[in-house]
Amino acid sequence: MQNRQGIPSRFGQNTFLFSWTNAFIALALVVVSLFLFCYWYMVKCGENADGEPLESRKSAERIELKKELEADVAYMQSLGPRNSVNRETYARLLECEGWIRQRWQSQGYSVKHQTFRFEGRDYSNLEIELPGRVSPSEIIIVSAQYDTLPDSPGANNNGSGVAILLSLSNLLRNDTPDRTLRLVNFVNEEDPFFDTERMGSYIYAKTCRDNHEDIRVMLSLDALGIYSDEPGSQTLPFPFSFIYPNRGNFLAFIGDLRSRKHMRHVTRGFRKGTSLPIEAGVVPTWVKGATWSDHSSFWKFGYPGIMVTDTGAFRSPSHNTKDDTLEKMNFEAMARIVLGMVGVITELTEKEK
Repeated sequence: MQNRQGIPSRFGQNTFLFSWTNAFIALALVVVSLFLFCYWYMVKCGENADGEPLESRKSAERIELKKELEADVAYMQSLGPRNSVNRETYARLLECEGWIRQRWQSQGYSVKHQTFRFEGRDYSNLEIELPGRVSPSEIIIVSAQYDTLPDSPGANNNGSGVAILLSLSNLLRNDTPDRTLRLVNFVNEEDPFFDTERMGSYIYAKTCRDNHEDIRVMLSLDALGIYSDEPGSQTLPFPFSFIYPNRGNFLAFIGDLRSRKHMRHVTRGFRKGTSLPIEAGVVPTWVKGATWSDHSSFWKFGYPGIMVTDTGAFRSPSHNTKDDTLEKMNFEAMARIVLGMVGVITELTEKEK
């Protein structure tokens, strides 16, 4: 509307400003709502547990666990790099495989192996199973990987994961879970096989999918031994650096968006076992670091997967280097993690009442 001199009326100006103000407010509300939803869905996905954690009643067991964990990591470190780079490192890989097999057999398990051949060499995933007594077709997997990068002795990456898996199998050997529990040591997680179809976990997950197996969720134990209360000891990519602590004193649970429903059970179960600080989150698969373990192979076949980690290279300067050695590791924290993971496994394998 214009007046007779061709100048917009005050009514027209007010209407124009009012419409733009409303549009701006509406857009701001949408952005804030989206941010709050993402924060709730991706970050606030953990759950607390009531009561006293298991570790408070297991002080003597924690001392023994700490000794066992350190001894296992020391042995794996003594082997040196374990991979396919040359004859020597391949021989060490086979030696580590045989040692894991023997350890599980000494605990009373029948060890299955999935062996595949590549460029004239055999590689094996190792598996033990506690069959479910109520729903045996529903499967929970907890895994580690036993190979290392070419020049790394792999104390934390991933001697820590293997050692914790061995401690879990020992503690759970007489359990009768509702759902089937599989503990698996994967081969070929590291370069040059990482993110290829030659990864042990890729071959395993593909077999599970081909056999139409009902994998409810898998958890990959990968680098769990480095902790620090120093400010700035934890770095994370944007925007997670603004959300999570900058002190590397926590264990992280990282899943994809489809894994969120399992994260509640995982975090609640862990807190039933220990009060060790944890942080949990679900992220898109393209986020830096999200796929840095065997869980990513299961994502490729539509299975939920969660990485359990100290965040690796985001925390430790020695990650994936020749300096990845056991004196940098916190075995007291690792013993607590074992008890926390007992709580996780109990929570995941128990059928809901």
